[in-house]
Amino acid sequence: MKHARYPFRFLLEFVVAGIAAAGAIAMQWSRLDRISSREIDPVRAERQAEIQLELLERSPTLGFDNLVADWVFLQYLQYFGDEEARQQTGCDLSDRYFELVTQRDPRFLNSYMFISSGVSYCQGKPEKTIELLDRGIEAISPAMHDRAFILPLFQALDRFLLLNDIEGAIASYELAANWAKEARFTSAAERYDRTAQYLRDDPNSVEALFIGWQEVYRNAIDDSVRQRAITELESLGARVERQPNGEIRFVLPESATN
Repeated sequence: MKHARYPFRFLLEFVVAGIAAAGAIAMQWSRLDRISSREIDPVRAERQAEIQLELLERSPTLGFDNLVADWVFLQYLQYFGDEEARQQTGCDLSDRYFELVTQRDPRFLNSYMFISSGVSYCQGKPEKTIELLDRGIEAISPAMHDRAFILPLFQALDRFLLLNDIEGAIASYELAANWAKEARFTSAAERYDRTAQYLRDDPNSVEALFIGWQEVYRNAIDDSVRQRAITELESLGARVERQPNGEIRFVLPESATN
């Protein structure tokens, strides 16, 4: 009976250590949050958020990396969702939030869906987005998540639409197609293969641009990015049609591809 208590004692010590670590971070974070709540000036609030990030960059996690990643991601959503502040100070901390999130938990798939909006479009750093997505591509596979193909897809979109890196975009589209096939998303795989072929045939392919900006629209989590996609699609000659169910459909006339 004496030996049987040791596993329980070890588990108890582990849990207590975790609670202590989380509590220490929470105390510091709540203290900073109380200061932030008194600061109306967005510039000061931005500086306070930067201090919070510096604190977490230096703080030990004691093995609770996933917990810290979740926490930082929730803080990012609050930061990015403050539209009034972002209009005044921009999104200069976006890449630092995601640097922490992807370092602490590179398999946190859902967090990657927010990187392009915050880092590529708002912050203007698509190269950084690609670097962060690489971290996920190295850590995640279709065997772990059936929607892992969104990681190379987002890379393909940034490389093609924002960086004009055609060769890189083709490689990313092909990886996205292969991962989508593994996960049995057949129609998505065919679409990505088709887009890669359009780019091989013509780096300025209207069809590839049309498909690409539709993907941006479908996957956008921010209204400004969604509006950017609509503007780009309309510039290609696409019509925006609203369906009876409220969804938007884009139609590219044949004349636009000639």
